[in-house]
Amino acid sequence: MQRALLGFFALCATSLSFAPPAAAGGLRWPWEDDDCCPPCAPVCAPAPCAPVCAPVCAAPQPQPCVPQTIPACVEVRTRTVERPAVICQVQVPKYEEVSHPVYETKCTPEYRTVETPVYETRSVPVYAERCVARYESYEVPVYRTRQVPTYATRSVPRYEDVAVPCYATRCVPVTQPVCDPCTGVTRMEICGYRNETYESGSQTERRLVGYDSEQYECGSREECYQDGTESRQRLAGYDREQYECGTREECYQSGTRSEQVFAGNRTEVVQTGVRTEQRCTGYTTEERVLQPARSDVVSERFVVPARRVTVAIGVPANEVRPLAGTSEVLTQAEFDAAVAKAARAQ
Repeated sequence: MQRALLGFFALCATSLSFAPPAAAGGLRWPWEDDDCCPPCAPVCAPAPCAPVCAPVCAAPQPQPCVPQTIPACVEVRTRTVERPAVICQVQVPKYEEVSHPVYETKCTPEYRTVETPVYETRSVPVYAERCVARYESYEVPVYRTRQVPTYATRSVPRYEDVAVPCYATRCVPVTQPVCDPCTGVTRMEICGYRNETYESGSQTERRLVGYDSEQYECGSREECYQDGTESRQRLAGYDREQYECGTREECYQSGTRSEQVFAGNRTEVVQTGVRTEQRCTGYTTEERVLQPARSDVVSERFVVPARRVTVAIGVPANEVRPLAGTSEVLTQAEFDAAVAKAARAQ
């Protein structure tokens, strides 16, 4: 597209450069009214019999200035980017030498005074247990029969409205990057089309979403229920009771005597020496350079747009004013150099 526009601008410039001037009294080019093209000078032919001299214009001279177009081009410019250094702060631990005492466990036997019991024998009555029956009154339920409705469960379908998406097909262009071997510029060109399915809308449909459980009465059954109670006597168990059935010899404590017995080892911790170790006493903040500062040279591509200029032909550039639609005046050599530079940049 860019090269087609450049060709169109060049064709327009060529047509404007070589178009003939308009007839007298007709349309005129913009540069024909400029100061760079002087008007025709009236020439009077001396004639003794002619009372009035008729103005005659000389032959048209070549235009001293014409508008031309310098095509667009791509320039590569470099600039230096300063990258600052990347610095971070880290916590560095500090250590110091400390001395700790060393302890060991020491066992010392201990004795204590205990009272040892003194036993004697005596006669003690002996008791036995026997079971005695125990009765109690209790209530016996009275039952009757009645009709109870019977229920069953059935499934009832449940429906609801569901939005179903509608799909359509459309053609989507397929592009691929193409590198221009002359300029080295990569552009995207259409290499074909593919069909794509997309969601164009939705429609509502009524669908079965499940079943609900429902109970209904399907008959009746006989049920036995309690209508009251009546009192009765029954054996509730046996109670145990003690009675004296004889005597027995029993050893009992009649006193105590004092004795020394081993009570175990007493454990104590004693210091046997010292040991030295390093201990963290805190942290200090230090700055470390992760990446030093550097300067990077960055290349950037800029598109210089096409521009219209006035080309002075055969006259100095400083003696010609820019034509309408142009902003500067160049000589023919300067214009050719600018066009050649734009062609090389492409």
